[in-house]
Amino acid sequence: IVEWAKEWKADAIIARWDHEGTNLLATLNIPILLQNYKQRSPYFSNLTGDYSGTGELAAKFFIKRRYRNFAFYGNKGVVWSRERSEGFRREVENVGGNYYYFESDNINGEEWNTSHIELDKWLLSLPKPVGLFACDDSFALIVSQICTINNIRIPEDVSLLGVDNDELICHLSDPPISSIVTDVEKGGYEAGRLIDRMINGEIKEPFNIIIKP
Repeated sequence: IVEWAKEWKADAIIARWDHEGTNLLATLNIPILLQNYKQRSPYFSNLTGDYSGTGELAAKFFIKRRYRNFAFYGNKGVVWSRERSEGFRREVENVGGNYYYFESDNINGEEWNTSHIELDKWLLSLPKPVGLFACDDSFALIVSQICTINNIRIPEDVSLLGVDNDELICHLSDPPISSIVTDVEKGGYEAGRLIDRMINGEIKEPFNIIIKP
């Protein structure tokens, strides 16, 4: 990637970079903005999100509807899932609710492996009714599929909420998945504005763009 950027004479880079060796990018000596996934970069500007705030918003959605049981299904080892769960849990604990947690390292949900068997057991064991917040729409769809297989009713038994409002994924579920919208388009504008200011020398230190739910 570094050699390609040099050959192309890139003026700036926006990328998702989950690999070791971030210092390789520094050799380019151009503005770099990284979309975080596993963790935020301490060296470059990050295109990130208010993940804790998203979790809080999800919890308040269920609290307003008088739920007492709350569950979170997360993606193992990634910052946006971990912080969404933390925000969700804090709000639940503030109202004395019952909190349940399960995470999987199956990012795309394409294989029904051991983690899905464990998820199956976890969903069946949850007290009903329960407000379940999935770390994103893909993980919410997995929950919806397993609920269908096990005759767990949505929303009567499990009220399901995802993140990103991916209309294709949400409508693969029956009923469709409710989802939190994130202001990603505004994040794109802010990314362009930040790179312009970096090229002009107005900003020289790492700066985080935070996308709001």
